[in-house]
Amino acid sequence: MSNSTAGARLRNRHETKALDHISGSKSTETTSTLTATETDIKQTIRHRSHATTNDHSNGNGNGNGNGNGNGNGNGHGQSSKLNGILTDKRTTAYERDNDQDSSGSETNEETNISLQDWPYCPSFSVAFKVLFLVRALAATYSNISDCDEVFNFWEPMHYLQYGSGLETWEYSPVYAIRSWAYILANALPAEIARLALSANRLQVFFILRIILGALSAHCEATLYRAVVEEVDPRIGRYLFLALISSAGTWIASNAFLPSSFAMYTTMLFFSQMLQSPGQHSSKRTFWAIFWVGLGALLGWPFSAAVGLPFALEELLIHSRDHSKKKTVRFRDWRVMRLVRLTTFAIIVLGCVLIPIMIIDHYYYKKLVIVPLNIVLYNVFGGENVGPDIFGTEPWWFYILNGLLNFNILFVAALASFPMLIFAYFTIPHVLPNPATSLRIKNPLLWFTLKISPFYLWFAIFTAQPHKEERFLFVVYPLICFNGVLTLYLGQKIVQCILDRFVTRTKTAAIHKYSTGLVWVILIASALISMSRIVALYDHYNAPIEVYRKAFDLVKVPESISGVVSIEGTAADPLVLTDKSTGSGEKKQKEKVETIRVCVGKEWYRFPSHYFLPEGAKLGFLKSHFDGLLPGEFIEMNASSRTEHLGEEKEGFATLLKKPSATDGKEHQPMRLDWRWSAERRPGTSHTPKLMNNENKEVHEHYISLDQCDYLVDLDYSGRYTESGGEEGEDPIERRYLKDKDHWERLYCKRFLDTQVGAGRNRWVRAFWMPDKITLALTRGQPKVWGDYCLARRKPTTATA
Repeated sequence: MSNSTAGARLRNRHETKALDHISGSKSTETTSTLTATETDIKQTIRHRSHATTNDHSNGNGNGNGNGNGNGNGNGHGQSSKLNGILTDKRTTAYERDNDQDSSGSETNEETNISLQDWPYCPSFSVAFKVLFLVRALAATYSNISDCDEVFNFWEPMHYLQYGSGLETWEYSPVYAIRSWAYILANALPAEIARLALSANRLQVFFILRIILGALSAHCEATLYRAVVEEVDPRIGRYLFLALISSAGTWIASNAFLPSSFAMYTTMLFFSQMLQSPGQHSSKRTFWAIFWVGLGALLGWPFSAAVGLPFALEELLIHSRDHSKKKTVRFRDWRVMRLVRLTTFAIIVLGCVLIPIMIIDHYYYKKLVIVPLNIVLYNVFGGENVGPDIFGTEPWWFYILNGLLNFNILFVAALASFPMLIFAYFTIPHVLPNPATSLRIKNPLLWFTLKISPFYLWFAIFTAQPHKEERFLFVVYPLICFNGVLTLYLGQKIVQCILDRFVTRTKTAAIHKYSTGLVWVILIASALISMSRIVALYDHYNAPIEVYRKAFDLVKVPESISGVVSIEGTAADPLVLTDKSTGSGEKKQKEKVETIRVCVGKEWYRFPSHYFLPEGAKLGFLKSHFDGLLPGEFIEMNASSRTEHLGEEKEGFATLLKKPSATDGKEHQPMRLDWRWSAERRPGTSHTPKLMNNENKEVHEHYISLDQCDYLVDLDYSGRYTESGGEEGEDPIERRYLKDKDHWERLYCKRFLDTQVGAGRNRWVRAFWMPDKITLALTRGQPKVWGDYCLARRKPTTATA
């Protein structure tokens, strides 16, 4: 026996005595808790007959060498339940286990399980705080990556909150493929925050993004802890770093999109799926179905596809419950599971879909089933309609997207199934030893079902011609999980291979270096993601910054500010009572004109009316885009606005009104009225005459340049400098900012030009890198920047 072995055994005896002393002095409640802990440790040790420590050789060859060949022990079998006990309660426990091996010979061995053997895993609270900090930064500095987020979600919510906004064809009652229930679910916390903090509309925008980031952080922390407790603590640590650092989760976490909401529910669903199926406990089944159903019905219907592997698992894996109840006969358990799945699915369908239908019926003024409409349009749209008319992408689009947002992790995620197959059939004991492994007979099937949701989703949407980055948001956390699982398996395989060629004295060093290699890969992936995040901000953040300034720089006369959205529009002047004389005489209010902030080719980068002051509205100038641009929601008529003049500024609180019994009318009961009611938001049920679902251009949505008071445009002056003249100027998308006689620049930010200079290099525009590397990569070509500016029309000088 070596000195290190003897020393370790001596320390074990002392610490075991100390543990016995402590357990004897504790109260009955503490003693029972410790006994349960020791029982879990014993069960774990019996199952881990080959597990050993990395730092000492006492567990390598003395008593258990016959069990695993060289007895080096890869530390693969840590019980996640035990890890939660040791990590969260900071408890150091040592246990002896006398067990018989497979040959029947008795082996009396002291097995050490110390805190040093188990990796530190942050608690749920610590994980949530770290994730929330990162998500709050993303809410403040990340761009809006998809114009659908603005026009289909931010603008309708602005209409609910402030009475004005842009309307897309999806909100026409004729098509009704967007749910007002989803808008209302996000508008309520935003309105509560607005009232509590007395926030203006620009602040409301970022407050809601922070709220969405907090929700994402909660779901991510839940998923991380589920991996720690149900799969392996080391995989959980790897996943934690991947979630924090990935550019994909940075983009998707606070996006106001149904696909992001489905991503939240997918994380909660997957946290349940990581548990093993049971016969007598239906809690796991119910909550898994609930989260899938909520994400599909309130968010995006196609997200239900991630739940298919869970249904297969329920019907394929027969696990043994640690319960005193009688085990169901083998030929009956599948029937019982199928009945349970069907029952819970019907319950969730009714509990989630019925409230959604009620809310949508209230606003659309007709019975609609929005999730069904979405599926019918996207799958059975027919000729000249459907998603393909909005553009198609090549088959490798999502591969490129995954490489940009997850780099190394995405490659590892794609390789997770081949790596799992290789590990199982060559070195099976390197597979992670989940807490449910005592009840799982086939670990290959168990892990295959866990990694299959990503593959299924990726295959379905790769096969679709119409592709968008946001479609992949749903499985972004699963990409991280599959990726870190591959890294873990690769590490263990390398350890086992090298163990056969080195002496036992070098085994610990090999394990240490192989673990360090995984961290090197994860840190390298994190650095690449950070480069991607910085590039998105540095190269393309100008629109958000310019519109932030526009909120203060766009000046709205007092005669319009605070009046337009409440009192009238240009086409609908008000007749108000002159209260100054008290005579009740009426006077005609002058025609109110809206302050127009115009955009041309940059229409798709508009971040919503939350960035414009009250009384200012967006106007579209003609550009090369020949599709359907949004129209405007109709607003309240003059009489309704006059009646509710003061209520618009009081919040969304309800207002009880009691009609008088004058003018010969019968007394009517009190009715409940509120600011977001369908009567005050008639645009929710109004059918626009010019809307269509074929993406056909409507020229009535454009305005002339003469109607513009302010202008937001992007001027690529470097393109004309490189070409040596102005001959190539576009007659449709004119260089408005060059016209200094009519337009005055108020605020400008640089925006990367991707057609000249270093911006033509795909690596330069996709990732941030120092200027010296950029010049070396592009053979001396620097980055060329355009001017993204807010301009104001210069006042015309009156002539005699």
